[in-house]
Amino acid sequence: MTAAARPTDVMAVASRWAVSSVAVQFAKSLLLLGSQVVLARLLGPADFGIVAMCAPIFGLCCLFNDLGLSQAVIQSPSLSVDDSNNIFWINFALGCVLALVLLLLAPALASFYNDHRVAEVLAALSLVIVVNSLSFQQVALMHRRMQTVPILLIDIAPVLANAIASISAAQLNFGYWAIVIGQMVHALTAGLLAWTLSPFRPARPHALAKALPLMRFGAHLTGLSIASFAATSLSPLLIGRLFGAQQVGLFDRGYKLVSMSSVQFLTPLSRIAETSLARLYADLNQYRQAHLQFSEALILFLTPGLVCLAFMSDYAVQVLYGSEWIAASDIVRWFSVAGLLAPAGTAASWLFVSQGRTDQMLRYGLVGQVLSVLSLVLGLLWGPVGVAVSAAIFSIPIHGLTLWGATRHGPVSLSHFLNMLFPIGLSIIVSAALLYGASYQVHRLALHPLIALTIGLLTAYSGAGLALCATRPGRRIIRNAQRAAQMIRPGTLSARQSSRHATV
Repeated sequence: MTAAARPTDVMAVASRWAVSSVAVQFAKSLLLLGSQVVLARLLGPADFGIVAMCAPIFGLCCLFNDLGLSQAVIQSPSLSVDDSNNIFWINFALGCVLALVLLLLAPALASFYNDHRVAEVLAALSLVIVVNSLSFQQVALMHRRMQTVPILLIDIAPVLANAIASISAAQLNFGYWAIVIGQMVHALTAGLLAWTLSPFRPARPHALAKALPLMRFGAHLTGLSIASFAATSLSPLLIGRLFGAQQVGLFDRGYKLVSMSSVQFLTPLSRIAETSLARLYADLNQYRQAHLQFSEALILFLTPGLVCLAFMSDYAVQVLYGSEWIAASDIVRWFSVAGLLAPAGTAASWLFVSQGRTDQMLRYGLVGQVLSVLSLVLGLLWGPVGVAVSAAIFSIPIHGLTLWGATRHGPVSLSHFLNMLFPIGLSIIVSAALLYGASYQVHRLALHPLIALTIGLLTAYSGAGLALCATRPGRRIIRNAQRAAQMIRPGTLSARQSSRHATV
């Protein structure tokens, strides 16, 4: 797939990729949820808390490791073999340096928490950073070429390996090490698959200065990612320091339950959208139409489920983690509310990336992260639940700022986006109203948590769908979905895609 491909071809490939990705992400989510359900019954909150306290510094090192170069590779109009070689060695060198930094910081962080176990876990996780750095470029090239099958295999196989390894270790009474072992197996599996499935093999680096434009593009994304991660990671860091491993374990599992329900889908679908939109930008009308249709699909796919989690968080926690984790239900509820606008904010961010406006994305994003830190500071006054409530309140200005900044320039204006959003918003309101009634009834009837949660999900999605059918704009959205379904039928892709450029 190259920039010369026709818009219909790009959209057809993207549609096929999206459908396959949704199916794989659904299976992946089931694996993740299933493994977390089992681990929550084999391990205690304190075990999860130990690993969660290591997550801030480990995750920060991981962000520096990639340096945004993967997205730069995907978005770049042309990419030479020398560019690919240089980026591989830059990633590997950063991985080695960051692993050493993590080892050096481990004792200080253990002293901060007053828990020696933190240093041991960080020492083990430093190996994961090096392993990850060896496959970033292979995976980025697969996304650039829209190689659906290898991408999806690398996405789900490591999750399965992680689940098997971590559950086996937990059954053998490895405690919190079971989680660490799972992460290490995940990294090794992903790396082996990337090297097996990708034809790219790095050669000696040459003319490193040529990689500077890609590094500048990636640096803007990395700056925003670091700011976002820092704001997010302050929560377990400060909760762990102020309230201990037990409370940070509850907070981490509550947050992860919501993120497993949404972020697992946001990341791969964003890659698909950004890759496709970057190739459609030469045709502004097609670009606008594609962006709005991608946005409709994302918002409608995720938002009703988040509404269901908000109303039925207690049932979700009991089904997935067990009744002993019920104290996390309020955290789940408010993080679900905080996530309602996340799909719209993510869709807006596609405009920045696909148009090469990552410098603007960084500026707006930094303001949003300042608001996130303010949200955390205020929420801490009321403990872990207060942090989640504050996140829900501040999500409105944070995502609103992203939407406003992304639509100030380019072919998709704020009015275009809001016109798309209006019928979907009405359908979500109808869905929420029906869920309110359904949740009242299932609580009154004291149904089994699994039955109650199933009723909630069916009510959420069917209510949104019926509400769309009742309005003309809603019916237009449904027709768009039908056209997308027609595009992914076998034989739609034409032989025009056989023309290839000589670039990677």
